[in-house]
Amino acid sequence: MKHPSRTALFTCVCCVFGALFGSAAAAGDLGAAFHALPIDTRVAIQSELAEVDLYLADPDGDWSAATERAVLRSVETIALNSGDRVHPKLKTTQSMQTYLEALAEGSYSTYLRPGDYSAGSAFLRKIHLGG
Repeated sequence: MKHPSRTALFTCVCCVFGALFGSAAAAGDLGAAFHALPIDTRVAIQSELAEVDLYLADPDGDWSAATERAVLRSVETIALNSGDRVHPKLKTTQSMQTYLEALAEGSYSTYLRPGDYSAGSAFLRKIHLGG
């Protein structure tokens, strides 16, 4: 049996550590993006997520593990319910804030609830075109 090269092992280790620490950093950035928003916007985000049973605490505008889970699950839910046509990206602080503000405004409401999403094509164009 041939053993993997050191380069291959090093690459695997880097990928694992990058995935672990990268997601931790992204979660921290998401919390910072959340706290940069006004309190009424933060409460609106949690209220929107509570309405669809993703956030299971009382909306208070504070960042917590429950808020983090709910926001991350909302991204998965939107992707799943849209057939992966809408998949919010949380790569930069700006994209995180944009997503959070859209949640607060109810822009993703259609995709957070199970149902028929064929009417969402205008919304899809808006999201993809950044308009």
